[in-house]
Amino acid sequence: MEKCIETLKERMKDVAPIEGDGDFYPNDTTIVRYLKSRDWNIDEAEKLLRNTIEYRRRLNLIDIDCRWCHERPGFHTMRQVGFDESGRPVIYSNFRQAATHRYSAEDSVTHVSYIIENAKLTMKPGISTWVFVVDCSGMTLPLCNPKLGYGVTQILADHYPERLGMVICLNHNAVFHAVWKAIKVFLHANTASKVKLVRPMSKVKETFQEYFSDELTNWLLEEIKLNKKPPLCDSQRQFWVRPEKEGSHDPRGCPSYVSEYVEKYLEKKELSKQRIHKPFPPIIDSLLGKLCDVTPCSPIEDVSSSDVSRTSSDEGEFDMDKVDEIEIPDKFKIESSAFKQSSVS
Repeated sequence: MEKCIETLKERMKDVAPIEGDGDFYPNDTTIVRYLKSRDWNIDEAEKLLRNTIEYRRRLNLIDIDCRWCHERPGFHTMRQVGFDESGRPVIYSNFRQAATHRYSAEDSVTHVSYIIENAKLTMKPGISTWVFVVDCSGMTLPLCNPKLGYGVTQILADHYPERLGMVICLNHNAVFHAVWKAIKVFLHANTASKVKLVRPMSKVKETFQEYFSDELTNWLLEEIKLNKKPPLCDSQRQFWVRPEKEGSHDPRGCPSYVSEYVEKYLEKKELSKQRIHKPFPPIIDSLLGKLCDVTPCSPIEDVSSSDVSRTSSDEGEFDMDKVDEIEIPDKFKIESSAFKQSSVS
């Protein structure tokens, strides 16, 4: 292994580091991750790493932002909300809170990149992965479908290998399983094994208690409960705004995360000469008093039935035998030219 590491480092000497991105390359940890993702095949690891460096340089990932979230607060819902017991960032998302009825690969990849690039800035030495909690309440095909999922997971596999710690999916139904079934066959087996489909809520609570602190577990359970049934209350629909009532549930994140990374953001931004963690974009706009004033999106349940399956992702139990009966429109299917991932997210 040491020989592989030294060989790849020697081969990469002609690649100029990206200014301000030294924590990515040159970095021994990065070298090891790329080798592991390609089963220590030096040629394949070199190709993957060179492509990622060019990708990071072209997109200027160290300064990436999500214009969709600034233009329409709540367009995306994915945000860091705390850490697990191992110190890994925990990233939560919920479809019912989305201020849009449709995502594209471009906006999704941009937002995911923003969130994980900033999550990296909260990770202590020795921590290299993150955890996603995906609440499927309100899921529709335009918001989550095989074509979109494939595009996002491909970027993660190619440019963030060996970074995914775990994905916990909850409130999922047969429609979700049809989407998952279509995506799973394209994933590396190790990546697919990191996805936990948890149901019912009693099992969800047990899973949270296994990996998360009481503080984060309680926050997640309350957030999920408040997002479970429409219509959402104003505080959950505008989940980037500080609650008016002291001591009430704060949808921006669990108390310790909010205290350290939200309430102190402006002070850190003013004093720090280094890159600092940026929370969810509309949270920053709210702190700065620069939120866009937009017309609220109509409830997700009002989306035309001709456009999506209107089956809510949290409507009681479902029959897994029905998954094969669900037809996914061609526009949401993965392209026939798509290939299976060869690296591990």
